[in-house]
Amino acid sequence: MLLSSCNRTKKTEETKNTVTDSAQLADTQAITEVITRFARAYMSQDNEKANALIHPDLGLYIIYRPGAMDTYEHVDSIDFKNPVPEHFPYTTFENDYVLTFGEVPTYDCGGEKWDKLGFFCDTTKQANQLAEIAAFKQEFKEIDEAAVAAIKNLEKDSYRVVLTQDENLIFHVKKHQGAWYILVLDRAYGWCDA
Repeated sequence: MLLSSCNRTKKTEETKNTVTDSAQLADTQAITEVITRFARAYMSQDNEKANALIHPDLGLYIIYRPGAMDTYEHVDSIDFKNPVPEHFPYTTFENDYVLTFGEVPTYDCGGEKWDKLGFFCDTTKQANQLAEIAAFKQEFKEIDEAAVAAIKNLEKDSYRVVLTQDENLIFHVKKHQGAWYILVLDRAYGWCDA
């Protein structure tokens, strides 16, 4: 009887591990698909395909740097013919890299280059650029504490994606209601304007 009970427990644990592994694999495939589809849509400047990856209720936050500090604009969709900010057109370039999950590269303004080139998604760290900008805006009474809390909650469990080549593409993905979406387009990091 004891042997039978041990075998049943072992099989139950193996089944649980298989189910967990299958769910993780499906989630990895889903996030990979959304990331690569958005990158292709962005580089081909296809509004329809890019906007299909933006949740209609969450919208898209576009981070940019109008001066010394970053700011953001919340939009319903992306329009490649009308960039945010308007003086900074959306660029297109070729991508020869395959998506890799790992630490994203950093940009060195002194040397004006990335520490590594490629297509990366870092799922080990939560993206927090919006919350940092919102906290700064709160210091100057541009937004209130409730708005900062809402941004922090929205940004929770979002991940940064960086594609570096001659140009760069930086965005954040978030799982919402069981599906992955593009939440942020970061047009500030990777450029050293001030």
